[in-house]
Amino acid sequence: MNRTNIKIIPSKATCEKIIALLQKFQIPHDDFCADPHCTILYSHDVVDVKNLSLPQISFPVIGKNARFELFDTKYDGIVLVIEFESDTLEKCFNCLKENYNFSTRYNEYRAHITMQKNLPSKNIKLPNIDFELLFDKIAADNGE
Repeated sequence: MNRTNIKIIPSKATCEKIIALLQKFQIPHDDFCADPHCTILYSHDVVDVKNLSLPQISFPVIGKNARFELFDTKYDGIVLVIEFESDTLEKCFNCLKENYNFSTRYNEYRAHITMQKNLPSKNIKLPNIDFELLFDKIAADNGE
């Protein structure tokens, strides 16, 4: 155990819509296929998930105003994500940080689902997303 990771999982229908859009426009999405999720909190401060009290969330959680974005990151190069708005997830992030004193790399929460890390270029045509994202499960783990 060397970290705490809390994430929310998109519904099967949402995953199918995302994959169909990515395939239609031939957009790389290996990271999404390997582990479709939105991180709520990732920290190197370890709290055993058996002792973690997760915030009560009403499901499904809805992600609004979803759009493709490119993050230029220090650790994973150019990263393609779907960024969206969710007051529920922002509140959850802040609650977990305050209740457990978690430190994170980022002070601000930006709800997103990673599609692909280490893209070779920012020169990629990205379509609009015309549907809301639905999330139906929360998960926590302590992995490497």
